Amino acid sequence: MFGREFDEIEKNTEGIVFNIEHFHVHDGEGIRTNVFLKGCSLHCPWCCNPESIHPAPQTAHYQKLCTGCGKCVEACPEHCCSRREDGSVITDFKKCTVCGRCVSVCPAGARELFGKRMSVADVIAEVEKDAGYFINSDGGLTLSGGEACLQPEFTRELIKAAHRRYIPAVLETAAALDWERLWTAAEEADEILMDLKASSPEQFRKTGRVPLKRVTENLHGLVRAGKKITLRCPVIPGFNDNEAHIQGIADIAKDAGIERIDLLPFHQLGRHKYTAIGMDYQMTDCPEMGRQEAEVMAEVLRKQGFRVSSGG
Repeated sequence: MFGREFDEIEKNTEGIVFNIEHFHVHDGEGIRTNVFLKGCSLHCPWCCNPESIHPAPQTAHYQKLCTGCGKCVEACPEHCCSRREDGSVITDFKKCTVCGRCVSVCPAGARELFGKRMSVADVIAEVEKDAGYFINSDGGLTLSGGEACLQPEFTRELIKAAHRRYIPAVLETAAALDWERLWTAAEEADEILMDLKASSPEQFRKTGRVPLKRVTENLHGLVRAGKKITLRCPVIPGFNDNEAHIQGIADIAKDAGIERIDLLPFHQLGRHKYTAIGMDYQMTDCPEMGRQEAEVMAEVLRKQGFRVSSGG
Protein backbone atom coordinates (compact mmCIF):
# COMPACT_ATOMS: atom_id res chain seq x y z
CA MET A 1 0.00 0.00 0.00
CA PHE A 2 1.20 3.47 -0.78
CA GLY A 3 0.97 6.42 1.56
CA ARG A 4 -2.05 8.68 1.40
CA GLU A 5 0.11 11.49 0.01
CA PHE A 6 1.12 9.41 -3.02
CA ASP A 7 -2.46 8.22 -3.50
CA GLU A 8 -3.67 11.81 -3.64
CA ILE A 9 -0.97 12.86 -6.09
CA GLU A 10 -1.78 9.97 -8.41
CA LYS A 11 -5.52 10.66 -8.28
CA ASN A 12 -5.23 14.42 -8.73
CA THR A 13 -2.48 14.71 -11.35
CA GLU A 14 -4.08 14.54 -14.78
CA GLY A 15 -3.04 14.68 -18.42
CA ILE A 16 -4.44 14.03 -21.89
CA VAL A 17 -3.68 10.55 -23.22
CA PHE A 18 -4.61 9.49 -26.75
CA ASN A 19 -3.59 5.85 -26.64
CA ILE A 20 -2.22 3.07 -24.45
CA GLU A 21 -0.71 0.16 -26.37
CA HIS A 22 0.40 -3.14 -24.85
CA PHE A 23 3.14 -5.58 -25.88
CA HIS A 24 5.52 -3.26 -27.72
CA VAL A 25 9.04 -4.58 -28.26
CA HIS A 26 10.85 -1.68 -29.97
CA ASP A 27 10.58 1.27 -27.59
CA GLY A 28 13.00 0.18 -24.89
CA GLU A 29 14.17 -3.19 -23.61
CA GLY A 30 11.82 -6.15 -23.26
CA ILE A 31 8.05 -6.00 -23.48
CA ARG A 32 6.71 -2.46 -23.12
CA THR A 33 3.42 -0.75 -22.43
CA ASN A 34 3.45 2.49 -24.43
CA VAL A 35 1.48 5.47 -23.17
CA PHE A 36 1.00 8.16 -25.82
CA LEU A 37 0.35 11.74 -24.69
CA LYS A 38 -1.30 14.51 -26.71
CA GLY A 39 0.53 17.54 -28.06
CA CYS A 40 3.75 18.03 -30.03
CA SER A 41 6.18 20.93 -30.50
CA LEU A 42 7.08 19.76 -34.03
CA HIS A 43 4.99 19.19 -37.15
CA CYS A 44 6.91 16.63 -39.18
CA PRO A 45 5.22 15.97 -42.55
CA TRP A 46 5.82 12.21 -42.20
CA CYS A 47 4.37 11.88 -38.68
CA CYS A 48 2.66 8.50 -38.26
CA ASN A 49 0.67 9.78 -35.27
CA PRO A 50 -0.92 13.00 -36.59
CA GLU A 51 -3.60 12.70 -33.91
CA SER A 52 -0.85 13.45 -31.40
CA ILE A 53 0.06 16.90 -32.73
CA HIS A 54 -2.84 18.98 -31.42
CA PRO A 55 -2.83 19.14 -27.60
CA ALA A 56 -6.62 18.92 -27.24
CA PRO A 57 -8.88 15.89 -27.83
CA GLN A 58 -10.09 15.28 -31.41
CA THR A 59 -12.68 13.14 -33.12
CA ALA A 60 -11.88 10.94 -36.12
CA HIS A 61 -14.12 9.65 -38.89
CA TYR A 62 -12.97 6.62 -40.90
CA GLN A 63 -14.88 6.79 -44.19
CA LYS A 64 -14.00 3.23 -45.18
CA LEU A 65 -15.74 1.88 -42.08
CA CYS A 66 -18.75 4.18 -42.30
CA THR A 67 -22.02 2.47 -43.33
CA GLY A 68 -23.89 5.75 -43.79
CA CYS A 69 -26.47 4.83 -41.15
CA GLY A 70 -26.80 8.48 -40.11
CA LYS A 71 -26.86 7.94 -36.35
CA CYS A 72 -24.05 10.47 -35.93
CA VAL A 73 -26.02 13.04 -37.99
CA GLU A 74 -28.92 12.71 -35.59
CA ALA A 75 -26.73 12.80 -32.47
CA CYS A 76 -24.40 15.72 -33.29
CA PRO A 77 -25.62 18.91 -31.53
CA GLU A 78 -23.36 21.15 -33.66
CA HIS A 79 -24.51 19.66 -37.01
CA CYS A 80 -20.92 18.95 -38.04
CA CYS A 81 -21.98 15.49 -39.24
CA SER A 82 -24.07 15.67 -42.40
CA ARG A 83 -25.22 13.51 -45.26
CA ARG A 84 -24.33 14.05 -48.93
CA GLU A 85 -26.79 13.58 -51.78
CA ASP A 86 -25.28 10.16 -52.48
CA GLY A 87 -26.06 9.07 -48.92
CA SER A 88 -22.51 9.14 -47.57
CA VAL A 89 -21.77 10.94 -44.30
CA ILE A 90 -19.13 13.67 -43.98
CA THR A 91 -17.73 15.65 -41.06
CA ASP A 92 -17.00 19.36 -40.76
CA PHE A 93 -14.15 19.21 -38.23
CA LYS A 94 -14.11 23.01 -37.84
CA LYS A 95 -17.52 22.85 -36.16
CA CYS A 96 -16.70 19.87 -33.94
CA THR A 97 -16.65 20.53 -30.19
CA VAL A 98 -15.45 16.98 -29.38
CA CYS A 99 -18.53 16.13 -27.35
CA GLY A 100 -18.09 12.48 -28.34
CA ARG A 101 -21.76 11.78 -29.06
CA CYS A 102 -21.06 10.66 -32.62
CA VAL A 103 -18.49 8.18 -31.30
CA SER A 104 -20.86 6.70 -28.74
CA VAL A 105 -23.69 6.08 -31.27
CA CYS A 106 -21.64 4.75 -34.20
CA PRO A 107 -22.40 1.01 -34.60
CA ALA A 108 -19.62 0.42 -37.15
CA GLY A 109 -16.67 1.78 -35.20
CA ALA A 110 -16.16 4.42 -37.87
CA ARG A 111 -15.68 7.18 -35.31
CA GLU A 112 -13.02 7.49 -32.64
CA LEU A 113 -12.09 9.96 -29.93
CA PHE A 114 -8.38 10.78 -29.75
CA GLY A 115 -7.48 12.24 -26.39
CA LYS A 116 -8.90 11.50 -22.99
CA ARG A 117 -8.19 13.21 -19.68
CA MET A 118 -6.80 10.59 -17.34
CA SER A 119 -5.22 10.64 -13.90
CA VAL A 120 -1.86 9.10 -13.09
CA ALA A 121 -3.78 6.48 -11.11
CA ASP A 122 -5.92 5.62 -14.16
CA VAL A 123 -2.89 5.17 -16.42
CA ILE A 124 -0.79 3.20 -13.95
CA ALA A 125 -3.68 0.83 -13.30
CA GLU A 126 -3.66 0.02 -17.02
CA VAL A 127 0.13 -0.32 -17.14
CA GLU A 128 0.18 -2.64 -14.12
CA LYS A 129 -1.83 -5.22 -16.03
CA ASP A 130 1.40 -6.09 -17.85
CA ALA A 131 3.62 -6.24 -14.76
CA GLY A 132 4.24 -9.97 -15.15
CA TYR A 133 5.56 -9.48 -18.67
CA PHE A 134 7.88 -6.69 -17.51
CA ILE A 135 9.47 -8.91 -14.86
CA ASN A 136 10.15 -11.75 -17.28
CA SER A 137 11.49 -9.59 -20.12
CA ASP A 138 13.18 -6.61 -18.38
CA GLY A 139 10.46 -4.45 -19.93
CA GLY A 140 8.39 -1.62 -18.53
CA LEU A 141 6.57 1.63 -19.27
CA THR A 142 7.43 3.83 -22.25
CA LEU A 143 6.05 7.38 -22.39
CA SER A 144 5.69 8.77 -25.89
CA GLY A 145 3.50 11.06 -27.96
CA GLY A 146 3.37 13.53 -29.49
CA GLU A 147 5.81 15.06 -27.09
CA ALA A 148 5.33 13.76 -23.56
CA CYS A 149 7.46 16.58 -22.15
CA LEU A 150 4.76 19.12 -23.09
CA GLN A 151 2.87 17.62 -20.14
CA PRO A 152 5.90 17.66 -17.83
CA GLU A 153 4.29 17.27 -14.40
CA PHE A 154 2.00 14.48 -15.60
CA THR A 155 4.92 12.68 -17.24
CA ARG A 156 7.10 13.07 -14.14
CA GLU A 157 4.41 11.72 -11.83
CA LEU A 158 3.70 8.80 -14.17
CA ILE A 159 7.37 7.81 -14.04
CA LYS A 160 7.48 8.16 -10.25
CA ALA A 161 4.29 6.11 -9.90
CA ALA A 162 5.84 3.39 -12.09
CA HIS A 163 8.96 3.35 -9.93
CA ARG A 164 6.88 2.97 -6.77
CA ARG A 165 5.65 -0.27 -8.35
CA TYR A 166 9.19 -1.32 -9.41
CA ILE A 167 8.35 -0.73 -13.09
CA PRO A 168 11.19 0.77 -15.18
CA ALA A 169 10.23 3.81 -17.25
CA VAL A 170 11.59 5.03 -20.59
CA LEU A 171 10.86 8.50 -21.99
CA GLU A 172 10.72 9.17 -25.72
CA THR A 173 11.24 12.82 -26.63
CA ALA A 174 12.36 15.01 -29.51
CA ALA A 175 13.78 17.46 -26.92
CA ALA A 176 12.45 20.33 -29.05
CA LEU A 177 11.31 22.51 -26.15
CA ASP A 178 12.73 24.52 -23.27
CA TRP A 179 15.08 22.83 -20.82
CA GLU A 180 12.87 23.41 -17.77
CA ARG A 181 9.97 21.35 -19.11
CA LEU A 182 12.28 18.73 -20.60
CA TRP A 183 14.14 18.18 -17.34
CA THR A 184 10.97 18.18 -15.25
CA ALA A 185 9.75 15.26 -17.36
CA ALA A 186 13.08 13.51 -17.92
CA GLU A 187 14.81 13.68 -14.54
CA GLU A 188 13.23 10.49 -13.15
CA ALA A 189 13.36 8.46 -16.39
CA ASP A 190 15.57 5.38 -16.52
CA GLU A 191 16.38 5.89 -20.20
CA ILE A 192 15.80 8.52 -22.88
CA LEU A 193 14.93 7.65 -26.48
CA MET A 194 15.70 10.93 -28.20
CA ASP A 195 14.30 11.50 -31.69
CA LEU A 196 16.64 13.39 -34.00
CA LYS A 197 14.53 14.38 -37.01
CA ALA A 198 17.26 16.03 -39.07
CA SER A 199 20.97 16.71 -38.61
CA SER A 200 21.32 20.09 -40.35
CA PRO A 201 19.68 23.36 -39.24
CA GLU A 202 18.18 23.89 -42.72
CA GLN A 203 16.51 20.47 -42.82
CA PHE A 204 15.38 20.69 -39.23
CA ARG A 205 13.47 23.93 -39.94
CA LYS A 206 11.11 21.86 -42.11
CA THR A 207 9.85 20.04 -39.00
CA GLY A 208 8.67 23.14 -37.15
CA ARG A 209 9.78 26.40 -35.58
CA VAL A 210 12.15 25.01 -32.95
CA PRO A 211 15.83 25.36 -33.98
CA LEU A 212 18.14 22.35 -34.10
CA LYS A 213 20.51 24.17 -31.74
CA ARG A 214 18.00 23.91 -28.92
CA VAL A 215 17.72 20.16 -29.49
CA THR A 216 21.48 19.60 -29.46
CA GLU A 217 21.89 21.80 -26.37
CA ASN A 218 19.22 19.77 -24.61
CA LEU A 219 20.97 16.56 -25.70
CA HIS A 220 24.19 17.76 -24.07
CA GLY A 221 22.28 18.76 -20.96
CA LEU A 222 20.82 15.27 -20.62
CA VAL A 223 24.26 13.72 -21.15
CA ARG A 224 25.78 15.96 -18.45
CA ALA A 225 22.99 14.84 -16.13
CA GLY A 226 24.11 11.24 -16.62
CA LYS A 227 21.11 10.02 -18.60
CA LYS A 228 21.26 6.85 -20.68
CA ILE A 229 20.36 7.99 -24.20
CA THR A 230 19.65 6.34 -27.55
CA LEU A 231 19.31 8.56 -30.61
CA ARG A 232 16.37 7.60 -32.82
CA CYS A 233 16.61 8.93 -36.35
CA PRO A 234 13.84 8.67 -38.95
CA VAL A 235 15.11 8.23 -42.49
CA ILE A 236 12.78 9.74 -45.08
CA PRO A 237 13.27 9.22 -48.85
CA GLY A 238 13.89 12.50 -50.61
CA PHE A 239 14.37 14.35 -47.33
CA ASN A 240 17.31 12.94 -45.40
CA ASP A 241 18.21 9.57 -46.97
CA ASN A 242 21.69 10.70 -47.91
CA GLU A 243 25.30 10.49 -46.80
CA ALA A 244 25.33 14.05 -45.47
CA HIS A 245 22.51 13.29 -43.04
CA ILE A 246 24.04 10.03 -41.86
CA GLN A 247 27.36 11.75 -41.24
CA GLY A 248 25.50 14.58 -39.52
CA ILE A 249 23.95 12.06 -37.13
CA ALA A 250 27.41 10.62 -36.47
CA ASP A 251 28.87 14.06 -35.77
CA ILE A 252 26.09 15.00 -33.34
CA ALA A 253 26.34 11.64 -31.58
CA LYS A 254 30.15 11.81 -31.27
CA ASP A 255 30.03 15.37 -29.96
CA ALA A 256 27.59 14.32 -27.22
CA GLY A 257 29.22 10.97 -26.46
CA ILE A 258 26.25 8.88 -27.63
CA GLU A 259 26.95 5.25 -28.50
CA ARG A 260 23.53 3.87 -29.53
CA ILE A 261 21.56 4.93 -32.62
CA ASP A 262 18.29 3.58 -34.04
CA LEU A 263 17.47 4.26 -37.69
CA LEU A 264 13.73 4.35 -38.37
CA PRO A 265 12.91 3.87 -42.08
CA PHE A 266 9.85 5.70 -43.42
CA HIS A 267 6.54 3.84 -43.73
CA GLN A 268 2.98 4.76 -44.74
CA LEU A 269 1.15 3.10 -41.82
CA GLY A 270 -0.29 6.33 -40.43
CA ARG A 271 -1.60 7.90 -43.65
CA HIS A 272 -5.25 6.87 -43.09
CA LYS A 273 -5.38 8.92 -39.88
CA TYR A 274 -4.87 12.23 -41.69
CA THR A 275 -8.14 12.07 -43.61
CA ALA A 276 -9.88 10.71 -40.52
CA ILE A 277 -9.08 13.87 -38.51
CA GLY A 278 -9.36 16.35 -41.38
CA MET A 279 -5.65 16.93 -42.02
CA ASP A 280 -3.77 17.10 -45.32
CA TYR A 281 -1.15 14.39 -45.89
CA GLN A 282 1.96 15.57 -47.73
CA MET A 283 3.75 12.24 -48.10
CA THR A 284 1.37 10.33 -50.40
CA ASP A 285 3.94 9.96 -53.16
CA CYS A 286 6.86 9.19 -50.88
CA PRO A 287 8.03 5.57 -51.25
CA GLU A 288 8.44 3.42 -48.17
CA MET A 289 11.99 2.58 -47.19
CA GLY A 290 12.95 -1.07 -46.90
CA ARG A 291 15.01 -2.50 -44.09
CA GLN A 292 17.84 -3.35 -46.50
CA GLU A 293 18.18 0.28 -47.55
CA ALA A 294 18.30 1.36 -43.91
CA GLU A 295 20.87 -1.35 -43.19
CA VAL A 296 23.26 0.19 -45.72
CA MET A 297 23.11 3.44 -43.75
CA ALA A 298 23.35 1.63 -40.46
CA GLU A 299 26.56 -0.04 -41.59
CA VAL A 300 28.13 3.37 -42.28
CA LEU A 301 27.48 4.30 -38.65
CA ARG A 302 28.68 0.94 -37.31
CA LYS A 303 32.01 1.45 -39.05
CA GLN A 304 32.39 4.63 -37.00
CA GLY A 305 31.97 2.68 -33.77
CA PHE A 306 28.25 3.12 -33.02
CA ARG A 307 25.85 0.39 -31.94
CA VAL A 308 23.07 0.67 -34.51
CA SER A 309 19.71 -0.97 -35.13
CA SER A 310 17.44 -0.34 -38.10
CA GLY A 311 13.72 -0.77 -38.54
CA GLY A 312 12.78 -0.82 -34.84
